[in-house]
Amino acid sequence: MFQLSILPNQQDRYLCTKFAFMRLLITVLAVVMTASFASAQKVGHIHSIQLLSQLPEIAVADSLLNIYQIELQAKGDSMLTALQNDYQAYMAESKTGSISQLQAQKREAELQKQQTALQGFEQGGQQLILQKRQLLYDPILNKVDAAIKEVGKEEGYQMIFDSSVQAMVFTNGAEDIMLKVMAKLGL
Repeated sequence: MFQLSILPNQQDRYLCTKFAFMRLLITVLAVVMTASFASAQKVGHIHSIQLLSQLPEIAVADSLLNIYQIELQAKGDSMLTALQNDYQAYMAESKTGSISQLQAQKREAELQKQQTALQGFEQGGQQLILQKRQLLYDPILNKVDAAIKEVGKEEGYQMIFDSSVQAMVFTNGAEDIMLKVMAKLGL
C-alpha cells in the first residue's frame, strides 16, 4: 500500500507552534538584552500550545489538513494500483507470448514511466503537505502573535515569555497573560 510518512496532528501543531514562538522568543530575548535593567520591568508569560489548543481555527486547520492528507493518500494508492494492474497484465501477456518484443519494450518503458511518476508523487507529497500546513497554520499563528504583541504594548510588558518551550527558568513576578490574549482573540 502507498505510504506517505506524515507526522501526527498533535506533533504537527507542536512543531508549528514551537517554530512560530521561537521567533517570538528570539525577538523577546533581543529586547531583554537591550533593555535597561535599572528600571522596574513588567514581565509576562503565556503557554502558547495551551492557547492554540483553544482556538477553533486550529481544529478547522487540523481537519482540513487531515482531509488533504487522505486525498493525497488516495491518489497515491490509485497510482500504485494502476501500476500493479498494468504490470500484472504485462506479465500475463509475456508468459503467453501474445506480445511481440517491440510491444514488450514499449510496455516496459510505460511501466518504468508509471513507477517514476509514483516515486515523484511520493517525494512531492511530503512537500505538498508542508505547503498546505503552512498555508493553513501561518495565518492563525500570525493572529496569535499579533494579539500577544498588542497585549504586551497595551499592558506595558517589557518581556513576554512562552512557557510552553521551557524558556523560562523562574517566573516570580511574571504575570500570566493567557486570559488577556484570549480576550484579544475573542475567546
